[in-house]
Amino acid sequence: IDRQLRQLLKNRTITEDMVSQVDNKGFAAFFETAVAGRMAKAAENHVLKREQPFVLGIGANELAESYDEKEMVLIQGIIDAYFEENNTYIVVDYKTDRVSHEEELRKRYREQLNYYARALEQITGKRVAEKIIYSFSLGKEIRID
Repeated sequence: IDRQLRQLLKNRTITEDMVSQVDNKGFAAFFETAVAGRMAKAAENHVLKREQPFVLGIGANELAESYDEKEMVLIQGIIDAYFEENNTYIVVDYKTDRVSHEEELRKRYREQLNYYARALEQITGKRVAEKIIYSFSLGKEIRID
């Protein structure tokens, strides 16, 4: 982690102030998780994608019933990571929110991850089998249904 941070600093990708904010222990804990292992395997197999932008068109009435269903709303975002496993995709989203319980993150981000899955399925034609949040503050993987 330190070597990577020094390289990012050397390349001027990040600043000294940013380096001082990095929680090395938090990153190290992530690398010990099952999802990190799965991501490493996916990277070896060249099926891991990171920081992938997307645009998803949805009917306006999905946001509020009073909106016209014929109107299209574009949702854009960036998927932190996804990888292929058993001919399906697994979406991973990293969160740094300071929370006490994983349910707070589920409530806060369920819809966001559902949009990520929907966009990915629409783009690739493959099913998203899992949606996972990795919470750095809780130090754990959280599955979203």
